[in-house]
This record gives sequence, C-alpha cells and structure tokens, in this order.
Amino acid sequence: MMNNEQYREHIERTFNAFCKIVLYHAALNTYKIIRRKQQFEVSLDYLREFDFEPVTTTDEYFVKYDMPTTFTVCGKSVIVESEQLAAALLRLPEKRREVLFMRYYLGYSDTEIGSLFGVSRSTTFRRRKIALRLLRKEMEALEDEEQEEQFAAL
Repeated sequence: MMNNEQYREHIERTFNAFCKIVLYHAALNTYKIIRRKQQFEVSLDYLREFDFEPVTTTDEYFVKYDMPTTFTVCGKSVIVESEQLAAALLRLPEKRREVLFMRYYLGYSDTEIGSLFGVSRSTTFRRRKIALRLLRKEMEALEDEEQEEQFAAL
C-alpha cells in the first residue's frame, strides 16, 4: 500500500513540474510576442500635431437632408430623405416605383403586391427586380452627372 501512495505522490509531483514548465514556456512566448510588437510601436509622445490627420469627424447625415421628398403610395405617405435616391425614383415609371415603395418602405410581400395589382407573385418579383436594375442605372447616371458638374465648376 505504501508503494502505491509513493507512486501516486510521484505522479502528482511530475505532473506539477510538467505544468510549471508549460506555463513558464507559455509566458516566455507571450513576452517574445509583446517584445516583437513593441519594436514596431511608436509612442504618441513623439508625434507632432501636424504629422497626422485629425482624429475626429463631424456627422452631417441629418444636416444634408433638410428637405425630404414625400411620395404617396396606396394612400400612405412615404418619406425619402436622400435627395439622390428621390431623384432617381422620380425618373422611374410610376408602376415600378410603386412596387419598390410597397416592398421596401411599406413592407408588403410579393404576393400582397401582386394581389393589389391583379398579377401573380412571380410577375411582381420580376417587376421588382427590373425596377431595382433601373434604379441602379438611374443612380449611376445621377452620380455621373454630379461628377461632370463638379469638373465643369473647376
């Protein structure tokens, strides 16, 4: 019995020594990684104010859109705050615009929109996809026009 207890104590001490060695080497690896990172770090005390860009910015989201555009769809008012999006939507045919508003602003499903227009769900889906493609083209055209105006102003 004594032999068993000595063996168990030997196993515990061996395991303890093994754990200490593993922890020691893990700490060494961590210190190496930290030292390696510190080689590439620069203290902010050495930087002068004009060497880097300002750290803050001003949010102009609500300042930009003081005059939102309002559309009426199915007797409900839909407010579009983005001027560029509203201009692109105005260029779309009315049916396509209504499908987009009903789906994305009013939350109707394709089946519900189809029943309101008297067409199938798949037809509504196709109309919506075509309307999105047209909207994308209109947005790109508006961006190009704005860029041309900016270059002309220079």
